[in-house]
Amino acid sequence: MAGRAETTRLALHVGGIPFEDERIAREAWPELKPTLPYKQLPVLTVDGQVFSQSHAMARYAGVLSGLYPKDNAVDALRVDELCDFNEDILLAVVPTFREQDAEKRKAMSEDLAANKLPEMLAMLEARLAASKGLYVLDSISLADLSIYGTVSMFQSGWLENIPTDLCDKYAKIMAIYDAVSKHPKIVEWNEAHKK
Repeated sequence: MAGRAETTRLALHVGGIPFEDERIAREAWPELKPTLPYKQLPVLTVDGQVFSQSHAMARYAGVLSGLYPKDNAVDALRVDELCDFNEDILLAVVPTFREQDAEKRKAMSEDLAANKLPEMLAMLEARLAASKGLYVLDSISLADLSIYGTVSMFQSGWLENIPTDLCDKYAKIMAIYDAVSKHPKIVEWNEAHKK
């Protein structure tokens, strides 16, 4: 699974903005953690200043790359709403990562897959109904990258006991995912970062 910095990475790449993508080895984490603003990853260093919070970094990257509306407050609100709701979907899954008991973790995941996640995906699908083109707005935006990240998370197979095809029945979600996955810069990024 790509993680919370992926939307920022994709936004910078789509915008053609060069950046250094530094991945932290697990063994380096204990020493690095106390030096970070909130003792967490991801972080973004800009002109020697270290910034944290994945949504703030994604919006910054979106502004730089033209993927975040600067002149239309309602469109910016729409993008923020969708990005934040995709974060809510991730947060619904996070407790399963932390559960140590395998049987409890399995039950939690199965319950999420049967109830909460379909409910959340149905709400997202309904909110996307107003989008008429390939993307949420007239062109690719951070919201689309966020939706792409959510679908990718489920499709990765990384989430135990949550079906990889969970999103497949949501036509608008999948249409946006497909459009983003075919964007030339996303194709280029994915080719360069195959696991």
